Order: sequence, then structure tokens, then C-alpha cells
Amino acid sequence: MKAEIVNVGGLTMLAKSDTNHWVVMDTNREGKSAAAATPMEMVLFSFGGCFSMTVKSLLEKKRLDVGKMSMEIEAEREPEPPTVFTKIHALLKFEDSGVSEKDVEWAVDLARSKYCQVDVMLEKAVDIEVAWEIL
Repeated sequence: MKAEIVNVGGLTMLAKSDTNHWVVMDTNREGKSAAAATPMEMVLFSFGGCFSMTVKSLLEKKRLDVGKMSMEIEAEREPEPPTVFTKIHALLKFEDSGVSEKDVEWAVDLARSKYCQVDVMLEKAVDIEVAWEIL
């Protein structure tokens, strides 16, 4: 895997991967442009996207109706630099679905232990809590 990062002015950066998809990153420091998500926000997006895709894929392999699925994430950070994440709280929500508690627990366990590479990697550096609600 490769990535290219290009400065397009100020602290705004464009990033491109091997798949030729571009994303924009910026800073939210006072006096700066705040034109896009910060790199730390991108880490949370990556975790949430990977985890949600993995859980949905696993549930669909069991031919279950996932319905509307979403994830809310809150992260705690060190107050002083380096302001790394110290804890990540994630909440998966399922609405109008045909999934049971047992189904979701099975998918979450597999995502956490094997299939969501972002979670497996982050777990080595930060405590991650994942819960779910079936509405």
C-alpha cells in the first residue's frame, strides 16, 4: 500500500492512495482554514468505517437483514502533546433490522479479533470499547 500527500496551501493536504482516491485533510487550530477533517478525525473515520463495514459484511454473510446501521464514536485524548487517543467509545446502532443480540455479538467479536484491521492495529495503542443497540 502506498500514499501520496500533497500540500495545496496553508496546512491543507490532499492524500491519495493506490486506489487513486483523494481525500482532504486540514487543521482546526485557531487562525487556520479548517477546510476539512483533521488527521486525528480521519483515524476515527477509518476505525468507524472499517468496523461498520466488517460487522455489516459478516451479518450479511449470515443472510441477515441489517436494516439501518450507524456508529457513533467518542474519543478521549491526552490533554498535553502528544494529544493521542487514550480511549475510544463506539456505539453501533441497528434500526429496522432482523439481527439479534447474539448475531451482533458474534460479528463484533470477529471484527475485533480478526477482520477489522484498523481496530486490531489501534487496540495496541488505545483502549477501545464497542457497544451496540438494537432499536
